[in-house]
Amino acid sequence: MGLDRARSVVTGAGSGLGRAFAIELAKRGGRVVVSDIDLASVEETAGLVRDHGGEAVTARCDVRDFEQVEALARLAESTFGGVDLVVNNAGVAVGGELGKVSPIDWKWVVDINVLGVAYGVEAFVPRLRAKGSGYVINVASAAGLISSAGLGPYNATKAAVVALSETLAAELRGSGVNVTVLCPTFFPTNIFNSSRGPTDDKLRKVMESLMARSPYDANDIARIALEHVERGELFCVPMADGRLLWRIKRALPSQMPAILAPGGGMKWLNKVMGRG
Repeated sequence: MGLDRARSVVTGAGSGLGRAFAIELAKRGGRVVVSDIDLASVEETAGLVRDHGGEAVTARCDVRDFEQVEALARLAESTFGGVDLVVNNAGVAVGGELGKVSPIDWKWVVDINVLGVAYGVEAFVPRLRAKGSGYVINVASAAGLISSAGLGPYNATKAAVVALSETLAAELRGSGVNVTVLCPTFFPTNIFNSSRGPTDDKLRKVMESLMARSPYDANDIARIALEHVERGELFCVPMADGRLLWRIKRALPSQMPAILAPGGGMKWLNKVMGRG
């Protein structure tokens, strides 16, 4: 089973990568439940889905509330007769040096980035397992594989999404349901618009610069992820810098703190990758 005419649910689809997933699915004739906490942005995405040849139904959803996530599954069933793909995309960023992050910011990022994905799994996987086919894309980050300084809360939650996805893939083996965890590095998104935490201004400027200079945009990342999930590949690490750092970590795990420390080996990596 491929993704042509797939019945999909995308969380965090009001902008950025979530919107890109909805559009890429529309190009395949997809039928998409477009959801986000911001209903106005959802309606805009739905219009783009229809412009690209897909069908769309909209829903406001705060992924911190399991009942709202479960309602997305019921909406897909009542509108499209079921679901073939769930994209657990909704996510936020909290940065800051550990020891300086507030408990309120910790709870916010864990509730959205970890529980939001977990609730998507709990709501949709039983339905996919029951019909014996389907796909799950959990959006993590290269930060879930390699942990840079200054991004502790974000790193921790994205590592949790990687672990959840690995566990889910093992539990669904032989079920006909494929799982992919998406781990990109930098590309232009709106994630900093809602970010929290005492992120160092210098670090933020560096990350924004890397995002702006990326050869990939959100549509590229969505398309690559959909190709990976169709091929049944668990890990999707689209960018060469992410793949290189992940290989270095596996080969030299004890050296990673020095490489990822402020002013450490990242300068060397940027030179290797031709980024300055």
